[in-house]
Amino acid sequence: MGIRVLIVDDSTFIRKAIGEILKKDREIEIVGEARDGEEAIQKFKELMPDVITLDYEMPKKNGIEVIREIMKIKPTPIVMVSSYTKEGSIVTLKCLEEGAVDFISKDIEKGSLEIIRKGKEIIDKIKNAARAKIKQIKIPEQITTRQIDYQARAERLAPKTITEKSFKKLVVIGASTGGPNTVMDIFSLLQPIPAAFLVVIHMPPIFTETYAQRLEEKSGFPAKEARDGDKLEAGKILVAPGGKHIRVLKGGIVKITDEPYDAIYKPSIDIAIETAAEVFRENTIAVILTGMGNDGSKGVRKVKEFGGKVVVEDEKSAIVFGMPHSAIETGCADYIEDAHRIPNIIEKLVAQ
Repeated sequence: MGIRVLIVDDSTFIRKAIGEILKKDREIEIVGEARDGEEAIQKFKELMPDVITLDYEMPKKNGIEVIREIMKIKPTPIVMVSSYTKEGSIVTLKCLEEGAVDFISKDIEKGSLEIIRKGKEIIDKIKNAARAKIKQIKIPEQITTRQIDYQARAERLAPKTITEKSFKKLVVIGASTGGPNTVMDIFSLLQPIPAAFLVVIHMPPIFTETYAQRLEEKSGFPAKEARDGDKLEAGKILVAPGGKHIRVLKGGIVKITDEPYDAIYKPSIDIAIETAAEVFRENTIAVILTGMGNDGSKGVRKVKEFGGKVVVEDEKSAIVFGMPHSAIETGCADYIEDAHRIPNIIEKLVAQ
């Protein structure tokens, strides 16, 4: 039995384009389509698909309203199809916070045909979503509580932000599918510590800038999308820009670059961690979180080579266990823990 997919989009062309792409894979079966939010919920109840592709801007009910209703009925993997714009990035991140596991960006400036060129990415993300552990997604009431907690924490943490320029450790966090929320959760539990933070998540441009802003709003830690020449500082988060690589240079300066051009992921978690380890050596802490593939597994080897520490998310909490599994297989993991325990581990390692 294949992966049963429901396609939801108010654009007939987008529905047809996604359908034609998915039909090419024998493991995927399209069980239905919906043109608006209300029809999406009706079709969901009738068909109970394994995965849903969902547009945000639709008649009758928008993407967030649809996600909330679906999560009440039966938590199900949802992949957003999002506009490649500032506004699109904001609503997409909100949808991820509500329970969507991943997103596909469509560049409306390049025309609707641009979605067709993303065929392999769409198929991979559908298959990846089908394997995701949706049982961990909170229902809307719990999400609302969590958002209130974030706000209260940000207010408490703001006056206590580390002000000293020097820091003991550099913490490099790498994540992919399911990562935006997991990283947010980790920083929501983390106390102010004399460490600098570099976050590398597989996201396209525009989305990373928006994510850095939301990370600061919700965690209380100063955060920004990294720019060429920025300096790592205690108690502050730099988020690697989408579509570029980030390298750590001597003195804690970061370099933003396109090279290597042929890298599978931009930003590359491996490149960020490897260059960090070369500079900060035993004072490097690498954290590998949920995501598909093996990005980060080369980096953790370099961290161990220089005497740093490696923390990997356990299978129990990882939305997708690909990246953590690859990191564990290297034999370099010092800690393998559920995501909610990782903040305490980071605090302990920085205090050592």
